[in-house]
Amino acid sequence: MMVTQAVDVIDASGHVDPSSPAPGQLEKIRRFVNTLDLEAGSDALTTPAALTAWLAAHDLLSNGAGGTASAAEVAQAVALREAFRAVLITHVQPAQDEPGVPPVPALRELAAGLPIQLAISDDGQVRAEPAADGATGSLTRLLLIAADAATTGTWTRLKVCGADDCRWAFYDRSPTKTGCWCTMSICGSRAKSRSYRRRAKRRPDRVSSEPA
Repeated sequence: MMVTQAVDVIDASGHVDPSSPAPGQLEKIRRFVNTLDLEAGSDALTTPAALTAWLAAHDLLSNGAGGTASAAEVAQAVALREAFRAVLITHVQPAQDEPGVPPVPALRELAAGLPIQLAISDDGQVRAEPAADGATGSLTRLLLIAADAATTGTWTRLKVCGADDCRWAFYDRSPTKTGCWCTMSICGSRAKSRSYRRRAKRRPDRVSSEPA
């Protein structure tokens, strides 16, 4: 079996991210979802200035787009982030296992408010691109990255950790596409320990039944 070594990625909060990065532009969605760190209790998208800075740092703002995002765009960005997260958990476990609002309608509703237009390049190539500038156009660009990932077959490999107290986005590079934790050594180990304790509680007391 060939073993590959993941390269640590430093997230926007300065934390070491041990999970595997996603290929190409899809990594931007992984990092976007991970702007909320449940374990650390940190959120990188709390203000218009913070959102604008994050989008600029990840090359998502249109060339020449100036100004700071609005408070409404911050709310839209957070809603899109959580809609992505809700969809990505279904790549680990079925949607019916997750309580709350069904993930696809929420993402569909957000997508309806992010306009897209067709552009024709000088050599006649047709491509979809955001119809708005600024933060709204950047969020549209993230949706287009997701659409491209769906056509290349990488979208369903982008997941969020199955641990309720983590939900960190990671890219599943396992051959069987069955990865369900961001890191086996941390969240996977915790899940296995919890499962073992639950089984131990249900197990009959063998010691008391054995003869002295």
